[in-house]
Amino acid sequence: MPNFHPTLITDKLVPTVNFYEDYFEFVPAIEKEGYTLLHKNGLHCERIEIFDASHKCVTGEQSVQGLILNIAVEDVRSKFDALYMEGLEMFKEFGTDIHGRSHFVVRDPNGVLVNVHEAVEVAALEAA
Repeated sequence: MPNFHPTLITDKLVPTVNFYEDYFEFVPAIEKEGYTLLHKNGLHCERIEIFDASHKCVTGEQSVQGLILNIAVEDVRSKFDALYMEGLEMFKEFGTDIHGRSHFVVRDPNGVLVNVHEAVEVAALEAA
């Protein structure tokens, strides 16, 4: 069970939930009015909470700056090709990150950056 997961607040709840379901294989664990908790099991159990901006639990102005979500996939090149063909907005084209892993960066429906990289254990990153 993860000890940390991002919570996104959006005025585009349905498109945001669909983005992570359709393109990154997340599935709903909890769905309530104005709230969805998505999860997926892979290298590590991953979760994303998504609140509608009008939800009663959300207070004040909530804008995201400087956030990049990292999602590991088994075949990053195939994922890039598929998302590119879907016409998604690429922030950074397919290339190599600072650890030498293949990756690319796409924007979700809210403009949040999603760094999609090949799945690698932390020990391999430390060795790089």
